[in-house]
Amino acid sequence: MKQYFYSKEYIYLYLTKFCNALAYSLIEIFGTVMLYQSGMPIWMIILIYGIRFGIMGLISPLFIKISKRFGVGACAVIASILNIINSYIILSGNYGSIVLFVFLMAIPGALENPIEDAVSNRYIKTEHRGKYNSLRNTSKILGQVIASMIVAWGVVTDNNMAVFIIVIIFFMLYSLFLLLINYKPVTKHNISFKETIKYVLTSRNYFTRIYALKTIHVLERLFIPLYIYIALADFKLFSMAIIVSLLIQIFLILVVGRMTDRNIVKTNNLLSFLKVIVTSIFLFSESKTMIFINKTFQDNLEKLYDTNEITSIQNIMKGYEEDKAFLAAAGQMSLCFTELLVFLFLALIAVFIDVGVFKVIFILSILSTILINYNIRKAYSKK
Repeated sequence: MKQYFYSKEYIYLYLTKFCNALAYSLIEIFGTVMLYQSGMPIWMIILIYGIRFGIMGLISPLFIKISKRFGVGACAVIASILNIINSYIILSGNYGSIVLFVFLMAIPGALENPIEDAVSNRYIKTEHRGKYNSLRNTSKILGQVIASMIVAWGVVTDNNMAVFIIVIIFFMLYSLFLLLINYKPVTKHNISFKETIKYVLTSRNYFTRIYALKTIHVLERLFIPLYIYIALADFKLFSMAIIVSLLIQIFLILVVGRMTDRNIVKTNNLLSFLKVIVTSIFLFSESKTMIFINKTFQDNLEKLYDTNEITSIQNIMKGYEEDKAFLAAAGQMSLCFTELLVFLFLALIAVFIDVGVFKVIFILSILSTILINYNIRKAYSKK
């Protein structure tokens, strides 16, 4: 274990993940639920998130421009400021201009999402990547557990100001820790939108395909909390399901890190099979008890699967000669534009079938898992 804590860069990266997860959990875990509680219909929530991802895709090259001039830490600072404003809007329930709200959701993601892949490819050794991502995800889980307790307490006791102050503190800490390992990517690539989208559309590589296929998993992660909230019809019970499932994850996720470093393809095969089974239970089960229990399994499996998937993408990306910051931005752009199309399609469906849209999401998730597994196996067979 020593090698995973010996480097100060590793330690700062674990701390950035913990602080960001704690601060961002209000938006990531409870965002869709709080929008629904405020009276917003499901189709509109899906539409808002879809437009958000479309804007993120359009401005993804902004990450390269800012990071090249000021460093990746500057991207984190700007994203954190906007996320703080966004958190206040969600907590207050005063959305005012929907257009402004969507932009406040979109810009931080465009600046922040490529950071993880770019920094990982700079500082983390390939042979450490699986274990490192497990420890990093463990840091994220700890942050989410604490955040879930705080948000649940704040909502139940109507003490939103205390929640907001905590959000501010941890977004600031996240920015500080990332600034301590700040660097400026050096790239020879043209970083215009036109050149970046050309790369996404014309280059035949596996990691941009996998990013595009991740769309449904991102959607699932954002909207399963809303599905659970509607199914359980009890905010306290919903919060308990979130917290219990997060706590159990910590004991399992470290095992997958070791498995991934030893044989990433076999690990992905196993986790993909399990993910299909768990998603299928959501698709067919109507029992509240079964949904509660399956949520615990789903959360645990999601983190294990996500650890393996991130490691696979980073390892595949490592094999390309292009600058890793450029590739990270291209990957995010591929993800965002696919998300825009899929979310718009699902928003249209939700107008007519309302909560039935969750069944469609689960079916698409199963198909996406199978196709991602296929592409990872093909990518490693080429090595």
